[in-house]
Amino acid sequence: MRRAPTTFALVLGLVALALLLALGLSTMLSARLMRKITVASNGHLAAATALAVAALAENKDVRTQKTLIALRSVGVGIQPGPPPQADADVPPAMLDIGREIERLLNDPSRVVLTGTPDRQIWIRSVHDPQRWVVIHAVNYRQEVIDSRALLALLAGVIALIFAAWMAHLLTRPLERLAARAPALLAGDPSATRLRGAPREVRHLAQSIADAGERLRQAAHERELMLAGVSHDLRTPLARLRVALELGDAGDPQRRDAMVADLQQLDDALEQCLAFVREGRNEVLRELDLAVLVGQLLALRGQPDDWRYEGPDTLSVMVRPSLLRRALGNLMDNAERYGAPPFTIELERMLDGIRVQVEDHGPGVPDALLPRLGTPFVRGDASRGGRGSGLGLSIAMRAASLHGGRLELRNGRQGGFVATLSLSTTPVGAGQNE
Repeated sequence: MRRAPTTFALVLGLVALALLLALGLSTMLSARLMRKITVASNGHLAAATALAVAALAENKDVRTQKTLIALRSVGVGIQPGPPPQADADVPPAMLDIGREIERLLNDPSRVVLTGTPDRQIWIRSVHDPQRWVVIHAVNYRQEVIDSRALLALLAGVIALIFAAWMAHLLTRPLERLAARAPALLAGDPSATRLRGAPREVRHLAQSIADAGERLRQAAHERELMLAGVSHDLRTPLARLRVALELGDAGDPQRRDAMVADLQQLDDALEQCLAFVREGRNEVLRELDLAVLVGQLLALRGQPDDWRYEGPDTLSVMVRPSLLRRALGNLMDNAERYGAPPFTIELERMLDGIRVQVEDHGPGVPDALLPRLGTPFVRGDASRGGRGSGLGLSIAMRAASLHGGRLELRNGRQGGFVATLSLSTTPVGAGQNE
C-alpha cells in the first residue's frame, strides 16, 4: 500500500518550491540586468580606449611609444592593414558589446569582432583608416558559470533550511493537536488551549472537542435509553406474567388490562425507536401544517376537548414524519398530564412558524421546568408518572432539526404551554433540494 506523504513533507516541498522559484526568477532578472550593465560599461570602455589609443598613435615621441607598449601588454594594441574576417564563433554578450560600440561611434563599419583564434574587438582609427585598434576580450565565461552554480547551490541549501524551519513551525501545531486529540475527545478542557497555534488549528481543536462532547452526549442518551427501556418494560411485563400465571386471560376485564399493558410496551418501544432514528435523514417536503393539525385532531380520543386557532392553510418545508410525531407527542402530553380544554395554535411569524399547545392542568413545578426535554425525565410528582419520558425530547430534537426551538412553561392562568418554533429554512435544507 502506497504511503501518503506527511504534512511536514508537503509543507516543506511547497515552501522549498516557492523559494526556489523565487530564487530562479530573481537570478534570471539579476542576470539580465547585470548583462545589460556589463554590455553598456564595456562598450563605453572599449570605445573610449579605442579613441584614446588612436590619438596616442599620432604622436611619435618616446613617452607615447612606451605607453603604447604598456597598453599592448594588457591586451590593447595598434595593427596596420585590414582586420580578419568576422566569424560566427562570437558569444552573444560580445556581440552586444560590439553593437554598443557601433552605436557610440555611429559607424558600424569601424567595428569588427573575431572569435578565433582569440576573441578580439577591432576598431578602425578615426585618424588613419589603415590603422586599427585591437582590444583582446577577456573570457570569464567559465568563471561566471562556476560562480553562478556555486551561488545557486548555496542559495538552494539556504532555501531548503529555511523551508524546513518554516515547515516545522507550520506543522508543529498540528502535531500538538494530534497528540492532544484523545484528550479533546475525552472532554479535557485544557487540551483546547494550544498556545501559539494558528487560529485555524484552534478552531479545529474546538471542533474536535465539540464532536467529542456530542459523542459523549449521544452515548449517555443511549445509556439512559437502555436504562429507561428496561425500567419501563419491567413493570408491564411483570403484570403480564402474573396475569398469565393466574389465568386471567379468560376474564374480559383483566384481558383488557393485559391489552393495555401490551399497548404500553408498544408505545414505549416506538418512542425509543423514534428517539434513536433522530429523523435527521428524512427528506424535507412541503407540507400544509393546518392539514396536519387537522389530521392529528381527528385522531384524538375526545376531539371535542380540542380547539384549533390559526389559518386554514400554512405551507412550509418540513420533515413530515418527524414533525407529525413531535406534534403528536405534545398533544399526548397535554391529554395525559393536563386537563381540557386543550388549544393548539398555528401562527406565521416574521422568522418562521409558531405551534403552541396549551392545556389547563396543574402544570409542573418550577424547579422541574429546566430539566424537561431531557431523555427519560418526567414530571412524575405532579403529572402522574406515565409515559416513556421521550416525548418532549423528540419534540425538542424536531425543533432543532427545523432550525427552531421548543419552549416549555407554565401558563399564567394555570396549565402548561409548549411552544414549538420552526424556521422557514430548516437545518439541511440545502442538502435536500
